[in-house]
Amino acid sequence: MQKYYFILICLFPLISCSQNKKVDSEPTKIEAPIINQNFTTLKFEANGKPCLASINNRYIDFKEKSIFSLSLFIMVNTLDKNKDGHPTEKEALIFNNLQTEIIQELSKVLGDYCYVGTTSMTGYRDILLYIKTEDQKKAIGILERFKEKQSRIKSISFESDPQWEAVSSFYEASILKN
Repeated sequence: MQKYYFILICLFPLISCSQNKKVDSEPTKIEAPIINQNFTTLKFEANGKPCLASINNRYIDFKEKSIFSLSLFIMVNTLDKNKDGHPTEKEALIFNNLQTEIIQELSKVLGDYCYVGTTSMTGYRDILLYIKTEDQKKAIGILERFKEKQSRIKSISFESDPQWEAVSSFYEASILKN
């Protein structure tokens, strides 16, 4: 019996919770298509029309919002739409590829940033990010190049939002849903 206790004492540090450090407070740096992250899909209405949001749960209770205090929302037009104005399967694939390209380029230049998710509204989709204020000029340079070669990008907007108020309702709904 003492042998078993000895083995357990030796193995316990290897399997204890303290060995599995939480990464909830680390920003997302994406180097590949957005997979292996936990997202919540939310349904809501805007102007009486159905909408969807896919929200990255990594930032629920995120403690470092003030470091990434600049919201960056990229609006992408939906050209091939269903009756609700949402993208068809073909259009969704185009959007996902464009989003992946944008995020990969931003990742190369900005380093750390926070990818919050996307929304699908009638006629357009938004890519929702939070970046450091000092990275705005770098982001503008990258996104203006994308906008020149990709007519689907309708707008790029930045806003100071140190408490992430623009996405707080998504996180409140994510907590309730989960």
